[in-house]
Amino acid sequence: MPFEEWVVAHARVAKRPHKAAKLEDTLTFFHQLSTLVSSGTPLLQALKIASTQCESTRLRTILELITAKVSAGSTFHAAAAAYPQIFEFQWIEAIRTGEVTGKMAQVLVELNKQIRDSRETKRKVKASLMYPCILICVAVIAVTVMLWMVVPTFAKMFNDMGAKLPAITQYVVDASDFIVAYGLYIVVAVVIIIVAFKKFMKTEPGRRYVGGALMVLPSVGELMVQLAMYKFASNLSLLLKSGVPMLETMNTVKGIFQNDPLYRDALERVSARVASGKALYLSLQETGLFLPMLTSMVQVGEESGQLALVMEQIAPFYKEKMETMILKVTKMLEPIIIMFMGTSIAGLMLAIYMPMFEMAGNVK
Repeated sequence: MPFEEWVVAHARVAKRPHKAAKLEDTLTFFHQLSTLVSSGTPLLQALKIASTQCESTRLRTILELITAKVSAGSTFHAAAAAYPQIFEFQWIEAIRTGEVTGKMAQVLVELNKQIRDSRETKRKVKASLMYPCILICVAVIAVTVMLWMVVPTFAKMFNDMGAKLPAITQYVVDASDFIVAYGLYIVVAVVIIIVAFKKFMKTEPGRRYVGGALMVLPSVGELMVQLAMYKFASNLSLLLKSGVPMLETMNTVKGIFQNDPLYRDALERVSARVASGKALYLSLQETGLFLPMLTSMVQVGEESGQLALVMEQIAPFYKEKMETMILKVTKMLEPIIIMFMGTSIAGLMLAIYMPMFEMAGNVK
């Protein structure tokens, strides 16, 4: 085979297709779709082109089904709503807004920007939490392995020699015996608890009570509130800029918080008060769940008639505060975890070597 043909056959012109539908694949789809629609390509043709370029086989199949439904006369947002595992609620509402107002190109550009910001935020959060999680896993594995495999060997040796064990050594030996005897049961119990907790968190009471408990914790609660402020401001800006009326916007934002019962119920009360003619910023203040700065900026936006612009400007502020807080918490956790690792390992080694030193001192 000539060199040129070999290069053409093996050139990395396209990435290898994969099965999972990742956020990166969805972002790429919306980016291509917004570019095509903004350049004047009809929506149906843009969907066909964007679906063929998708590298996720699962997402490509879903997009082909959506394209077929749109070709048969369905609206894009109605076809996409059938796949909530791929298209989030606020995305579908934004698409519906673009179809109703005729501003699909503008809406897709804003939606693409919002998804990109969301992906970047998630990436930073994962990167910040990765190192502390690795340290915790290493510490737990190291202590478990020593209690399960190393300590029993020395315990048998001490027992054969009839040595009197110091209190700390006896405590470690007892802990080791417990791990050896019930270790598998503990692992099974932990797995069951984790699975049960995940299922509980999918229920309404789980999200309500666990979410409420987390909101009162230092740092964690502040982080959750900052995240809620960012979601509220960014989505309110997107919908208002797309031309959605205020009442419909509030109903849509309420749906975006459907997995957060406390804020969802608060926004439901806000929607009722706004519908009765009350100012939005006063309605938000009465809930007690929105930061004073946000409500003040809403007041400025309402009085100036530039609420969408004001929300667009304040959303990055809360996003930056959230990322800064995550970085601060993880940096604070790192030395604590390292100290825990060092103390645990040092305590185990001390418990093992103390009887050996005492026996060596008794030898004449």
